[in-house]
Amino acid sequence: MVKQFVFEPHYDFYIDKTCKRTIYNMDFFHMHKKYEIYYLTEGSRKYFIDDSIYLVNPGNLVLIDADAVHKTANMGDVPHSRIVINFSQNFIDDFSNELKALELMSIFKTKFTVLPLSFKYKLIIENILSRLVEIGCDEKEPHKVILQLLLSELLIMIKEYIEVVEEKQYESHRIVNTRVDKILKYMSTNYSDELTLTSIAEKFFISPFYLSKIFKKSTNLSIVEYINSLRIREAKELLEHSSLKIADIAEKVGFSSSSHFSRTFKLVTGLAPQQYKKYYSTK
Repeated sequence: MVKQFVFEPHYDFYIDKTCKRTIYNMDFFHMHKKYEIYYLTEGSRKYFIDDSIYLVNPGNLVLIDADAVHKTANMGDVPHSRIVINFSQNFIDDFSNELKALELMSIFKTKFTVLPLSFKYKLIIENILSRLVEIGCDEKEPHKVILQLLLSELLIMIKEYIEVVEEKQYESHRIVNTRVDKILKYMSTNYSDELTLTSIAEKFFISPFYLSKIFKKSTNLSIVEYINSLRIREAKELLEHSSLKIADIAEKVGFSSSSHFSRTFKLVTGLAPQQYKKYYSTK
């Protein structure tokens, strides 16, 4: 079923095709339990995924694992067009045991986060995407089985293409900034501490102003946004797999108050912590 809000956990499939004629940056990072396939048809984008930044060009597929922190940003004053698909594991697994045995979700676990498509696979994959958009974005209720068939075909072709590029010298589209990389790694280790712009700047012997400037330029995130992304990701794990109270989880991951934690969590995931725990808790 196609819905307009990708964070709703009881909707297993979402597709959207958008053309932006003006500069567009996502307002905030987000993460969700669905897998995401992003295909750029026009323009160039900078894509922040977990602790890496990638350059995405037309004809590139971006494969985003479930629960990965991600956000896109513009590359100059350039219009862009893209197709994005979000889907749950169940959407495929419930469809066919044979497909389940193919372990198609393994495509999201490789080093090939950004895939520049060859001419042959570009034609094949664009044709499948076009059909998915046509059916999935229809105002009438889409036929679930047809969407499952097309999505399965798309995943199979991506898996096949990854096997092809594994045999070749693959050039990563990752954007590297050594100083920012070190800062990212430091924050990913110490996110539960009381980190501030000043304390991080002192750690790396630079001014807070310069730290803020280079970090924003490289990632299109503020320092606070990135620290919050790490804290929310850990909070999701605790909500799913522990019996801790929400106030205790907020404190454990580094938030100063439960209210701030709840507001940020809902902004990022689309669900309040209590709702998230209800849907995903294994306890």
